[in-house]
Amino acid sequence: MKFPGQRALRIALRTAHIAAIGWLLGAAIYQGPSEGPVLATMLSGGAMVVEALVRHGSDWLRFVGSWVVLAKLGLLIFALWSGMPLWPLLLALVLGSVISHAPGRLRQHALWGENGSCAGGVRERES
Repeated sequence: MKFPGQRALRIALRTAHIAAIGWLLGAAIYQGPSEGPVLATMLSGGAMVVEALVRHGSDWLRFVGSWVVLAKLGLLIFALWSGMPLWPLLLALVLGSVISHAPGRLRQHALWGENGSCAGGVRERES
């Protein structure tokens, strides 16, 4: 589903998420409080997931890019559970950077069913 201002919203959410991750990495490196950065990272990432679900519906879960997002969430949970070591946060940063700059044919490659529109599959759903 498309709506006015969707691209601007996605850019704003992505920018907020990058800022939150920077804050989170700074807290981990300098052993500062992590509650605010974790909350900001989860809220901004969650908002991006909601936007993707609005855009693609449950089809979003078929794509490689969505599974990278879920892996990043797992790494954040692991970091929280294990005292905020730096390596899972850095790994999440690398995974996010690689998938966000990967060609659409990789990001929207379907693990089952048809590929997404950027991967030469079906067009985005019209709702």
